[in-house]
Amino acid sequence: MPEADVLYSDLVFDNSQRNGGRDGASSAPESQYASVKVAKTQSKSQRDTGAKPARSKLTLERAALATLSVLLVLALVALCYLSYQNVQTRKKLQNLKGEHEALKASWSENPNGVCWKCSYGWELYGKSCYKFSITNSTWEVSKKFCRYQNSDLVKIDSLDEQRFLESKLRDKMAFQEDKFWIGLTDSSLEGQWLWVDGSPLNVSLTFWGRGEPDNWSGEDGKVGEDCVRMGEKDGAHDLRCWFDKACNAKHKCICETAAQRGQQSCTYF
Repeated sequence: MPEADVLYSDLVFDNSQRNGGRDGASSAPESQYASVKVAKTQSKSQRDTGAKPARSKLTLERAALATLSVLLVLALVALCYLSYQNVQTRKKLQNLKGEHEALKASWSENPNGVCWKCSYGWELYGKSCYKFSITNSTWEVSKKFCRYQNSDLVKIDSLDEQRFLESKLRDKMAFQEDKFWIGLTDSSLEGQWLWVDGSPLNVSLTFWGRGEPDNWSGEDGKVGEDCVRMGEKDGAHDLRCWFDKACNAKHKCICETAAQRGQQSCTYF
């Protein structure tokens, strides 16, 4: 404990008799001196003032740590947002690439600039027009829906046609299972896949998804899966997006009909 400050004070004690001496004469006072030590103690406010620098430093450190934490959180949010934007940009580029390939194929089939046209609500590719329905129906009802419009469920004849349809469905599908019926079935004989026009499936030109067709009977238990639907919401880079499904399931569908010959002057978008 540090030594306290010492104050010295001279105190004078008067030893003379108040009622006078015996001889009636007053004697000179005798002075005695004493040293008195008075310890100076710090007040509470002084002690608090002495501790203030340490607490102030601690408060600044906490504030700096809190600021750094906020900055790290903001950086993480920004990184997540940029990653999301990057994924969306890649999807858009894939769609544009698919459309570009479709236009190239369409132009290669019309080197002389012969135009093919579709009715309102149909989309042109090559010499065919396609309609993508917006309502869900069974495979049989979907086939009737197409035939009512002088068309049929789509028959896929080439790699370019599969690429065109796969690219289109990426934007038209609302969720992963929002797939579209195509005109392929083995309902007459298991394993013998036929298009709606009765022609057999070309085994060298198929786009089955992994493990497909599997004729899974888990949903119905009896019927199995005899009709084909297609589409991948996130895109199928290898174009393999055919899946067999029970024909009584309800999906949207793709109709196809021949395009009409137009004028010699064509415009491609």
